[in-house]
Amino acid sequence: MPDLEALVAAVRSAPGLLGKRDINVIERLGGHIDGDDAALVPHRGEFLVVCGEAISPPFLRADPFGAGSAAVVTNVSDVRAMGGRPLALVDMLVSPDHGHAERVLDGVAWAAELLGVPVVGGHVTIGEEPALSASCTGVATKPLRAANAKPGDVLLAAFALDGRYMSDSRPFFTALHDRTPEQLRDDGEALVEVAENSLCHAARDVSMPGIAGSLLQMIEGAGCGARLDLDRLPRPGDTPLDRWLITFPSFGFLLAAPPEHARVACAPFTRRGLACVPCGEFDDSRVLRLAAGGAEAPVWDLAGAPLTGLGPAGSPSAGA
Repeated sequence: MPDLEALVAAVRSAPGLLGKRDINVIERLGGHIDGDDAALVPHRGEFLVVCGEAISPPFLRADPFGAGSAAVVTNVSDVRAMGGRPLALVDMLVSPDHGHAERVLDGVAWAAELLGVPVVGGHVTIGEEPALSASCTGVATKPLRAANAKPGDVLLAAFALDGRYMSDSRPFFTALHDRTPEQLRDDGEALVEVAENSLCHAARDVSMPGIAGSLLQMIEGAGCGARLDLDRLPRPGDTPLDRWLITFPSFGFLLAAPPEHARVACAPFTRRGLACVPCGEFDDSRVLRLAAGGAEAPVWDLAGAPLTGLGPAGSPSAGA
């Protein structure tokens, strides 16, 4: 049986999770920010999905090609998590020299081609300390909002497991080398399908905080709690749970489905060769818990200690 206390400690100390504590600085922009990674703009009966990502400078310096591809993958995932289809991407790059810039842009072009997202513009500056960000626009007809998860919903976890870790030291798992371009472009349509058929009403992509940390952000935005069943959580091969829980996969999503739709909601993923299973539920506790072997352990009590401070308006976690 997994050592739940050790797993809890690994999740709580993960740098990708702890880095989210500073997000509430964006409240200085005004208005209520609900914690989704993308914004929705009503437009002609649909919604434009607008998002952006900045890449860690140490990652950019160490692996310019990987950083370029990550700038694409993260944006596409943010659009897909909203039940949307990505339309186009722009990138903003500062590089110390032409060689570095070319490697970054090669990574951007490679991932964009695989995922079928055109790069339509951007900005490049040569001769300064490296920095990279990218922004993507998509469209959704029936958006998935993380804040729509509610007590009684079933937690679904969906992943592309036919992939590999980018290195032994980094928590990045990518399927871009192991799935065909046709598969990669179609994988995200599973989220559009569950959204447009009302099989799920909330989703969040698994990103830097890892699976457990991303679920924590999801329930904070929704003002609820959740139990994550580790015995049922899909994972690649013999990857240790402590590593998988803090991994940033190229295709990983957490979804909330009404109980009567949970099994059917898995089908759009599984028929595409993706893993998707019910592995927990949402409740009204405002606590994230890990479960395995009939035991449970609390990871984070949002009522006592907000993570990002971007909870529902009026909740204790809504203030900075």
